[in-house]
Amino acid sequence: MNDLIAQVAIPSEGLESSLYQPLYLVAIIYVGLFVAGRVLDGREDDRAETVQDAGFAVMLLAAVYVLILAIMAVFSEFDLIADMVQIMAIMIGFFAVLVTVLLGLELLVGLAGRGRRKGAAVPPPDND
Repeated sequence: MNDLIAQVAIPSEGLESSLYQPLYLVAIIYVGLFVAGRVLDGREDDRAETVQDAGFAVMLLAAVYVLILAIMAVFSEFDLIADMVQIMAIMIGFFAVLVTVLLGLELLVGLAGRGRRKGAAVPPPDND
């Protein structure tokens, strides 16, 4: 269990863990701005929208930083990315074959069932 937690908590070996520390700070700042914006909105203060916009801007900056970290991770762990693409291709191929087989079986069963259908129901006689 500790190995699993260590894999999740520790970033990839190619990147320093200190690169991820600003994200914690950004999360704390965003939560503070979000709560402050809601409190001000509850008090019907005019500054509420400005505070909420500032929180959104902080999250946009965090998104740019995460994109930079993702690019760095791709270049530092390229062998793992190549393995992941190969595994995904195998999985997609397997499920494509599975869906094709299942659809083929469904069509065969549908054709066999279509031949044994009952005729149209005869309407009841008119009592007029």
